[in-house]
Amino acid sequence: MNRRRARGFTLLELLIAVAVFAVVSAVAYGGLQAVLTSDAQTRLRGGMLAELQITLAVLERDLRQVAAIDLRDRFGDRQAPLRYSPLATDPELELVRTGNGGTRRLRRVAWRATEEGLERRIWEVVDPGDDQEPLARIFLATQDRDGVREAPGLELRFVVSGPRGEEVLDAWPPLRAIENPAALPALVEVVLDVPGLGRIERHLSLPDGS
Repeated sequence: MNRRRARGFTLLELLIAVAVFAVVSAVAYGGLQAVLTSDAQTRLRGGMLAELQITLAVLERDLRQVAAIDLRDRFGDRQAPLRYSPLATDPELELVRTGNGGTRRLRRVAWRATEEGLERRIWEVVDPGDDQEPLARIFLATQDRDGVREAPGLELRFVVSGPRGEEVLDAWPPLRAIENPAALPALVEVVLDVPGLGRIERHLSLPDGS
C-alpha cells in the first residue's frame, strides 16, 4: 500500500499568501482610516455647530435686550446705546442691554472679531469711558486648519424705515440720529463668517426700533 508523501508549502506559495495578506491588510487599513477620519470630521463639525448655536443665542439675546436710553461719556456728551463703525481700526459692536432685573441692571456689552475668535466683553459700568476692566469670553475660537489659523469674521448692517422705504446702513448711529441718540434701528443684519461652515446670516428685529 502506497503512502502519499507529506507535502508542505513551497516558497512561491508562501510569497503569494504573504502578498495577498498584505493587499487585504492595506485595503482594510485604508477603509478603517477613512472611517476614523470621517468620524473625526463629523465630531469637529458637530462641535462647531454647537458652538455656533451658543454664539448666536448670546448675541441675539444681547441685541434683543438693547435698552433705548441716553448715555454720557466721560466728557458729558450724549452717546447712543448702540454703536458700530466698520471704518474703525478694530470694528466693534457696543450696546447697553437690560439684565434680569430690567433697567435697574443695565450692562454694557461689546462684540468684536479678534485673532483668537469672536470676543464678547461686558462691563458693570454702563457709561462708556470708564477705566474698569471688562470680563471677556471667546466664542467661535480660531481654528487651525492645515497649519493655517482661520478666525471668524463679523459684519453688521442696520435697517431703518425712511421716507423712501427701508434703508440699509453699514454703521450706527446715523448722522441724523444726533437729535435722538437713543434711537434704534428696526432690524440688525448679523453676518458671521465661520471657517468650515461658511457665511451665516441672521436678521433680528429690535425693541423700540424705528
